[in-house]
Amino acid sequence: MRVVLLMICLVFLASCNSQPCRESVEPLSIDLKVERLEQELFQSQSSEQVEAFLENQQDFAQFFLHADQYPADSVLANRIFGLIQNPSIDTLYQESVGAFENFDEVVKTLEDGLGRLKMYYPNAPSPVVQTCVTGLYNDLFISNDHIMIGMDFFIGEGATYAPQQIPHYILRRYNTEHLAASILQFISSQYIAKSKGDAMLAEMIDYGKSYFLLSKILPCTPGNILIGYTEEEWVDIYKNDAIIWANFVQNEWLYEADHTMKQRFIGERPVVYEIGDKCPGRIGRWLGWEIVNAYAEKTGASVQEIMAETDFNKIFTESKYKPSGS
Repeated sequence: MRVVLLMICLVFLASCNSQPCRESVEPLSIDLKVERLEQELFQSQSSEQVEAFLENQQDFAQFFLHADQYPADSVLANRIFGLIQNPSIDTLYQESVGAFENFDEVVKTLEDGLGRLKMYYPNAPSPVVQTCVTGLYNDLFISNDHIMIGMDFFIGEGATYAPQQIPHYILRRYNTEHLAASILQFISSQYIAKSKGDAMLAEMIDYGKSYFLLSKILPCTPGNILIGYTEEEWVDIYKNDAIIWANFVQNEWLYEADHTMKQRFIGERPVVYEIGDKCPGRIGRWLGWEIVNAYAEKTGASVQEIMAETDFNKIFTESKYKPSGS
């Protein structure tokens, strides 16, 4: 079983909304089971009814609410019922419901994405989708069996109560627009063979493979959404891709093995100051995606072949990558 918090999860990418859908396979038809647990939970009139809810939803209680950390379900039920009675939670609940008014569209995107993933990998899962409001307790739990969503984390910019522990440059991706890409990137990552080697380039290309696969299973989702950049950031990096590439080459960062150095270009940061005060974080992931795109175009390798390739130097060399401004 595999679990992820959205904040540390691999994140999303895309192209501008005006661009056409990318070439991809037709999806298999999938009908995901969706359970809106918040509706049942918030109808509870007593802690006993909450405890009955937990008994009926044992996986949700265990994986999302961490019921095993409590001495008895009754203790957790009392705590949740107290939360439901809190006047502030009504605002959180109503805003969550409003944010998920068009959740059917997110589910359709998930179904189409998983349907395409099954075209490449027939054993890809079809998890049960569950939503709930838990007072900003948990954002996401993802496994091959379940997709559990804490709706109150994904209200978006206008939320009255925003998660306090998440930096703003990450929190801006916490909305329903980014939700399907985030979930599908995590699920699809299990089909990516990790590159052999400690060089930054190896990790860059592994991320690139992840975004390449995501772009194939979500061909109509803009690239900036897939990687979690704003449209302005997305446009700027392509305007300055020659400068970005020159920095990596001239400073010999591609084969850097020091973890701290690698995190400066691959990890979560608001800005990569080493390149420029407008260069967005995770720029190494984007560059890895560009290299993988170039490799796919130059070699004609299939999606499965690219995901299985562990020789990052082969991908880099055969990509003959050059920035668009070159």
